[in-house]
Amino acid sequence: MPVVIHTRAAEDDTFAMLAEHAAQATVVLHCFSAPDRVEECVQRGYFCSFAGNVTYKNAEALQAAAREVPDHLLLVETDSPYLAPVPLRGKPNEPANVVHTAEFVAGLRGLSYDEFDALVESNAARVFGP
Repeated sequence: MPVVIHTRAAEDDTFAMLAEHAAQATVVLHCFSAPDRVEECVQRGYFCSFAGNVTYKNAEALQAAAREVPDHLLLVETDSPYLAPVPLRGKPNEPANVVHTAEFVAGLRGLSYDEFDALVESNAARVFGP
């Protein structure tokens, strides 16, 4: 089973615990919020899953991270019922809204939606099974 972590304002503690206890585990950083640690995530092989907040105008650091994460470690999600993506910001989020986040991140990476969808679907299957 993968280890799915949602860390918020506790990256130092989280990364230390993961290094100590999850070295052999598949790690997914749910609602990725550590853009200043992307290089470390990549070195450790952590999947970085971006939620709707990556679409926000003031999320430049998250957007840069979404461009930088290698294809094989990239996921997107909704974090429902929170963090609805633009154009639904401020409303309750739901799983169907992941399309907006995926379209946005695909654009950041210069991919078509279909290319991005296939990439993320493949990654999700590797992490969670078919």
